[in-house]
Amino acid sequence: MLFIIVGHVGGRSGNESFSSFATIAPHAVNCFVLISGYFLVTSKFKIERVLRVIIETIFYTFSITIILYLLGKASTQDIAKSIMPFAPTKFTYWFVNKYLAVILLSPFICKACTAISKRQYQVLLVTLLLISSSLLTIFPFGGLFGNGFSLLWMITVFITGGYLRLHAPQFKYWGLATLGLLVLYNICSIYGQGKICLEYNSLITYALAICTFMWFSKMSIPNTGIIAKTTKFIAPHVFAAYLIHEQGLMRTYIVDILHKFIGYMPNMLYLYLLGIVVILISTIIDKFRITLFKYTGIDYLTNKIASKLNKLYEE
Repeated sequence: MLFIIVGHVGGRSGNESFSSFATIAPHAVNCFVLISGYFLVTSKFKIERVLRVIIETIFYTFSITIILYLLGKASTQDIAKSIMPFAPTKFTYWFVNKYLAVILLSPFICKACTAISKRQYQVLLVTLLLISSSLLTIFPFGGLFGNGFSLLWMITVFITGGYLRLHAPQFKYWGLATLGLLVLYNICSIYGQGKICLEYNSLITYALAICTFMWFSKMSIPNTGIIAKTTKFIAPHVFAAYLIHEQGLMRTYIVDILHKFIGYMPNMLYLYLLGIVVILISTIIDKFRITLFKYTGIDYLTNKIASKLNKLYEE
C-alpha cells in the first residue's frame, strides 16, 4: 500500500522529479489481486466480502466529502455524487469496481481452477496472458482485448494467485528475481518509454508482482517484536488507506499538501514519509470506523443480509 500511495501521489504531482514514482503503483496493485487469488482459491465464498467492500467504500467517500464540505473544499453536488461511488463520476474507484466483479465471480473461477489439472491450468494462464497482457506496443494482444484497467486483466492476475497456491513453483531465488526485475523495470521506464509497456498488464509488471509476492510469502517473519506488531496493526486497514487517499476530492487535497512542502527535504524521502503518514492516519481512522460499525449495528445488519444471500451459493 505504501508503494501504491507513493506512486499515485508522485504521478499526479505534476512535478517531473516525482513523476517517476508513478511506475511503482502498477506492481503493487497486481500484488493485492494476487494475494486475493492466492487465499480465496481454496476458501469458501462469503458474500460478506462483497457487502463490506460496498459499505466501506460508500462510508469513506461520503464521510470524506462531508468533512471537506465543512472545510469549504466541496460542494453540495459533490455530496450527492459521493453517495454513488460506483457510478461513473469523479468519485469512482476503478479498482474497487473491477475488484468487486472479480469477487462476485470468484466462486465460479475458483471451482474451475481446482477442477482442472496443472497442465490445463498452465495452458489457461498462457492463453489469458496472450489475450490480456502487453510487453511491446504491438505484442501481445492486451491492447486489443482490454488493458491494465480491464476486468479481464484483473481476472488473469486473480487466477495467477490461485495457481501459486495450488501449484507453487519450485524456485528458491525469488528475492534475486525481484531485484533483477526492479532493475529491468526502471531501465525500461527510462529508456523504453513509448516502446515497452509498463502498465498494470505489462508482462514485466506481472512478473515483478509474482516475484515480490512469492519472496515475501517465503520470508520467516517472527510472531513477536516490532515488525510483527506493526504488521498486525496496519495490515487489516490497507484497503481503507486506499479508499481514503484515492477519494475523488482527497487525492487532489493530498497533492496540494505535497506542493506546499516540496523543497524542504529530498523528494524521495518526503514522498515516502507522506505515504507512511497517510497509512498511519488511515489505520487509526479505520479502527474508529470498525468500532462505529460494531456499535451502530451496521455489522450486525451486514451479517444478517449476508447469511440470506450466502444460501444462493450453497450447493
